[in-house]
Amino acid sequence: MATVPRSLMTLRGVTIKANMVSLTEPRYRTAMAFCAKIRNARKYEVDAAPPKGVEIHFYLADRSPLLFTEGAYTAEELLTEAAQKCHISPLCHNLFALYNEKDDLWLPPNHLFKIDSSTSLKLYYRVRFIFTNWHGTNESEPSVWRYYPKKQRDHYDGNKQAADGTPILDASSLDYIFAQGQYELVKCLAPVRDPKSDHEMHEIENECLGMAVLAISHYAIKKNMQLPELPKDISYKRYIPETLNRTIKQRNILTRLRINNVFRNFLKEFNNKTICDSSVSPHDLKVKYMSTLETLTKNYGAEIFETTSLNITSEKPYKSHELHEVMVTGNDGIQWRLKPAPDPYEKEKKTKKKKSDNKNKSDSRANSKNQWTSFSYFPEITHIVVKEDTVIINNQDNKCMELKVSSPEVALSLTALIDGYFRLTADAHHYLCTDVAPPLIVHNIMNGCHGPIW
Repeated sequence: MATVPRSLMTLRGVTIKANMVSLTEPRYRTAMAFCAKIRNARKYEVDAAPPKGVEIHFYLADRSPLLFTEGAYTAEELLTEAAQKCHISPLCHNLFALYNEKDDLWLPPNHLFKIDSSTSLKLYYRVRFIFTNWHGTNESEPSVWRYYPKKQRDHYDGNKQAADGTPILDASSLDYIFAQGQYELVKCLAPVRDPKSDHEMHEIENECLGMAVLAISHYAIKKNMQLPELPKDISYKRYIPETLNRTIKQRNILTRLRINNVFRNFLKEFNNKTICDSSVSPHDLKVKYMSTLETLTKNYGAEIFETTSLNITSEKPYKSHELHEVMVTGNDGIQWRLKPAPDPYEKEKKTKKKKSDNKNKSDSRANSKNQWTSFSYFPEITHIVVKEDTVIINNQDNKCMELKVSSPEVALSLTALIDGYFRLTADAHHYLCTDVAPPLIVHNIMNGCHGPIW
């Protein structure tokens, strides 16, 4: 018997004591059930026609895209219209950016769109600036809160933990990042962590199925539907990573039937023991989904940039033309390392016959190479200079990082990322680099406006 996925273990003190049958446990179905399962025709998706103008798409199912067919707009102006359409408050507006999924590229807020009849661009309105453990449910790392004045904290009547600040996300932003998180998991934009063994691989598969349970349960509650009333096309396959879905499709038909039936039974049991007695709210399910996504996936919320040249000026200078990776996260700032050699799980299986002492030595060397070295946190940065595809990051202690990325567009994307985190953690009314400065902040500074202006 396999245990319940960790994503379903606890929800606000509600412990689920159901056991999930192993997905590989032999259980034969009748010929009638077999035929009923395979008689559905396969549905093919047809690619939509390219947009005419600039389309901004949303992860919320009930929001139609914004379309701009002519004129000149900055990315900041389009972000404001997108925020209004999704009811994102000004407090959370600066967590979002425009993303070109086709080119895997984020656009800085001062990017200028000149739209005419030849323009065809599809963008996504997406949360870019993410702080893990914003929900405060992970006891192994510090909670992240939004600052507010100490005078108000002194009169706060809530629990001690929440008195450290206010939540980063409001209700509308939580709805949006929950929808975005589901999309990222399914489309593998947030890839699951690499398994180290067969056992961990099966754990990850069960965790993904557990995420499907959370997503479907949330859907049922919001639609005020009981599970038997759900449409026939509501399947776990729509809520798990596409790579895992392809892996399951390669298994024999009986195994796929067993997975489907076990999932259905567990979903029903989860509904009967947890949902029906109203012990879990939609908010609880969203928070649990997002908190589990942070541990299920690899470097969730981080952006990693590959660089062919890295030069760090400090007390211990470092210069190399080898391939490096620079990672930027809201919690840990800017970190770097040598790009690790590919080490897929399949390759590990071929080396099982090696002596254990040699394996331990190679593992320790690999771990030391894969470790990230911290460069700076955002409030320590004084300014950034962009020279085509090269980014130069300057610190208060005269430490400097110079890195070369794949293109000038990627250089601006990296700079806008660091600049955005700087405003969230240090100074909301200034910028680090004129090449990516938000037009509204530039306008306020030029006109002597100190602070936000309606």
